[in-house]
Amino acid sequence: MSDRNPSAASDEAYVSHHFDAPPETVFAAWTDPEQVARWWAPRGFEIPPESVDIEPLAGGRFHLEMVEVSGPGRFRYRAEIVELAEPELIVLKGKPIAGTDIEVTITRVELMAEGGGTRMTVTSGPFTREARENAQTGWDELVVNLERVLAAGPA
Repeated sequence: MSDRNPSAASDEAYVSHHFDAPPETVFAAWTDPEQVARWWAPRGFEIPPESVDIEPLAGGRFHLEMVEVSGPGRFRYRAEIVELAEPELIVLKGKPIAGTDIEVTITRVELMAEGGGTRMTVTSGPFTREARENAQTGWDELVVNLERVLAAGPA
C-alpha cells in the first residue's frame, strides 16, 4: 500500500509504501546493480544493466542510464551516496540531468521494519513544478516495479 505526501505544493516527490519483504531485502534491491536495473526505469524506459554502477558506501557512487524504449532519449543519473546506514537509510545527491530541467536533487530513502515487512519512505527534490509532477509519477511507477522485483526474488 502506497501513501502520497498530502502537500501538493511541495517541491519534492514523496512516496511511502509497505513491502512484504524485510528491510535487508529492500535495501539490497537498492544497492545491487542487477536488481536496480530491473526496477528503476519508469514506463517507456529501461536501464541497461551494464550502465548501473553502485559503490554502496558513504561517498560512493550511484550511477545508471535510463534509455527510452521506443525513442532516442538517454538520461544519465549520476549521484553520490552521501549517507548510508544498512539496512535503514540511503541518501543520494543527484547531479543535474542533461536534457531536463532537473538540477541537483537529494533523494532520501528510509526503510523501517513494519508488520513483518518494510515501510519504505522516499523523498526526492527539489524540483520545479513540472519536473516534480514527472518525478512523482516516476516514483509511483518505480514503487510498483520494485514491488514486482521483490516478489520475484533475486534474478
